Amino acid sequence: MKRSWFAWLLPAVFSMAAVLPSPALGDEPPVKEGGWLESKDDQTGISVRTMEMTLHPQPEPRPALKYRLLPDEFEMLDGNAAVYYLQAVGFLEQDPSRKMLFEYYQAAGERANEQGKALHQAPPYTWYSTSPEELPLAEVTDFLRMTAFQPRYLAEAAKRRRYDMDRNIREAEDVIGYLLSDVQTMRQLARMQSLRCKVAIAEGRISDALAILGQQYALGRHLGQDDFIVSNLVGIACTGYAWDDALHLIQHPDTPNLYWAFASLPRPLIDARYALALERQFLYLQLKVLREVDETPRPPGYWQDFLDRLIPQMSWLFVTEIGLPWISIPLSNEDPETVRTMLVGFVAAAYPGAKRYLIEDHGLAREQVEAYPSAQVVFLAIVRHYDEARDEYFKWAHLPYHHARLKSGDADQFLRQKEKRLGWSAAPARLLLPAVGAVPTATARLEQQLALVQTVEAIRMYGSAHDGKFPETLDDLPVPAALEPFTGQPLDYQYHGDHAILSGHPMPGLRYRLVLRFAERLERESGEAASQEQNHQRPE
Repeated sequence: MKRSWFAWLLPAVFSMAAVLPSPALGDEPPVKEGGWLESKDDQTGISVRTMEMTLHPQPEPRPALKYRLLPDEFEMLDGNAAVYYLQAVGFLEQDPSRKMLFEYYQAAGERANEQGKALHQAPPYTWYSTSPEELPLAEVTDFLRMTAFQPRYLAEAAKRRRYDMDRNIREAEDVIGYLLSDVQTMRQLARMQSLRCKVAIAEGRISDALAILGQQYALGRHLGQDDFIVSNLVGIACTGYAWDDALHLIQHPDTPNLYWAFASLPRPLIDARYALALERQFLYLQLKVLREVDETPRPPGYWQDFLDRLIPQMSWLFVTEIGLPWISIPLSNEDPETVRTMLVGFVAAAYPGAKRYLIEDHGLAREQVEAYPSAQVVFLAIVRHYDEARDEYFKWAHLPYHHARLKSGDADQFLRQKEKRLGWSAAPARLLLPAVGAVPTATARLEQQLALVQTVEAIRMYGSAHDGKFPETLDDLPVPAALEPFTGQPLDYQYHGDHAILSGHPMPGLRYRLVLRFAERLERESGEAASQEQNHQRPE
């Protein structure tokens, strides 16, 4: 059974499982996977992902913009990238390939079960987190042949300026019930692209790897143009594969310097402003009758009709008690009379807090509020509180993240304080709004990844002009080091002579750390050490 986007959004967002790697347990030893060593910081308790990188100095390309990951505005073509992505995932054709893939994954699951492994511990799932040099190339190449029709569509999609699924959300009858099977399929498309990129790196096809990397970032950028924040989060997850591939690519000795290629990417790469604007209106897109609610006195008969019109727009009913977890009950299998009875009970339970809230927090005259029917008091309190709490969350999206993150906790505190006084009428805001905070955090994480790889390329540029040496500070770089989105400051850089450590500042639950060494210096030092050893062993 297909699930609506809302059915899986909340657990995915609250755990950040869609966009963050799972942290290592505190007492477990560091875990090595796909070039990353994951451990726990004892002081902060956050997961630290460390990659040891061997770099080859590379100067600035000539001309400087010789390499691009995305076409520039002049080169982009008009047209809808969504058409090409749908063709690439086989929605419009290629049923034989989809059948082969299904059978392949089914057999993989059976093999994992026979071996007593979890599904993610068996191929092809393990390949997604495997370094290029460790891939079983023959097996992976055979696997990719099943989707050999995809690359031409993805190349065309990357050239297109816009992505439009024509969802017509403003007129949708049930926004929460909207199915996003196409967006979830894009995540699998990104995994396949990552495998193609890794195979190209392993085979030394650097031009092909660069083209695929650009297509990966194009996919993320396009999903950022979609209506739902779910699409934005999936787009960010897709660019996570691209960033991991980029770190492997820039370690290849034949890879040119990509500083300007990363600098020329749109910033932010995934612009969530449209999806957040839609999310800000979400309650009224789903429960359209709430748009009528205001202070105009209306008779009880109006509110009887109001409930009748509200019921078909409800996929869930808010049920809670202050101090306990907020939950929702699906109403799709309930008859209208049962739903009406539940709504009447909700209104009765919510009335005392709603009345107090309108009088004490919004300054309405007591006689005015007491003259309203109970339903008007409750629904007026719902929309007043939702609008106020909503803007406490959304206003921070208009500031740089390093400013907003310092105050974003104020919105949660505001919500908790208000809901204690308001009671049940606070349920819509409590259920819908906290998830919004995941989007700026995930976007900043993506921007930090781009800042890290761009700064590595600046270091490779410095090394090419200084005999494979590292700069003592980032101020010594020949080009600007990208700023850290979580602080608005440069990245954390530590110079240790023969190596350097570049780190992102801690984000919620995670920190990235890159340990950098130059290959030429390693080879030279290894040769010098071997020569000294030979001299030491030579008889006098």
